[in-house]
Amino acid sequence: MPNTSPSPTDSTIADFGTTPPAPTLRSPVTPLPVRPAQTVRIIWGDDRGTPPSRPVDTGPRRMLASEPDRPLALHDSWWAIAVAGVLASVTVTAVLWISAHVTVDPLLHTAALFVHLASLVLGFGGVLIADYLVLVWVSGRSTLTEAIAGAHRLHLPIWLGLAGLVASGALLEPNLASTLTRIKVACVLILTLNGLQALILSRRMARAATASLAPTLTLWGAATATISQICWWTAVWIGFWNAEH
Repeated sequence: MPNTSPSPTDSTIADFGTTPPAPTLRSPVTPLPVRPAQTVRIIWGDDRGTPPSRPVDTGPRRMLASEPDRPLALHDSWWAIAVAGVLASVTVTAVLWISAHVTVDPLLHTAALFVHLASLVLGFGGVLIADYLVLVWVSGRSTLTEAIAGAHRLHLPIWLGLAGLVASGALLEPNLASTLTRIKVACVLILTLNGLQALILSRRMARAATASLAPTLTLWGAATATISQICWWTAVWIGFWNAEH
């Protein structure tokens, strides 16, 4: 019986003669979806956002102690203004005592005169600008809020000028026996007290925040501005008269 098992040679020939399998085609790779870039907002502390509306408490606690719209300042109290007025009067008295007992050399007198004139420009100039802003509002060329905000920013230079006038006046050897000098000192004291009560006036005007003020605030503001102008111009004229004579 013939041997039908394939020989190694036949197996090799068969292997070489066999057509290799076709390569398997890979499916195209689907790209991963690109996520849109997101902006990350880093918040330090609590993110309150728009404050939620709080229910109005109509209970007895709300009626007994209502929360003010804005924090009270020191010059919201007439008692604080009265204490500041007493301290200002004591300061002016001390300056007068120093001016009567100190001996000033010519160089120091010249320096004090320069500070006196610079303080006059600073303080009186601030008052004139503040009154001008009020006149601009009265003429209808600005709002009340703009006039009040501009006048409020001038409080600091006005007070610095007034303080410089008082401090430098102690070194100018004023003649306290003169009636005009005493009137000038009285004008400075009235300016100080008028400026203190004007702090409360400006706060109440700012809280009004309306196009037209109440008649009481209008008269109060007109009286304050009139007293300020009279005292400033009187003090300036007396200073000029004393310098010439």
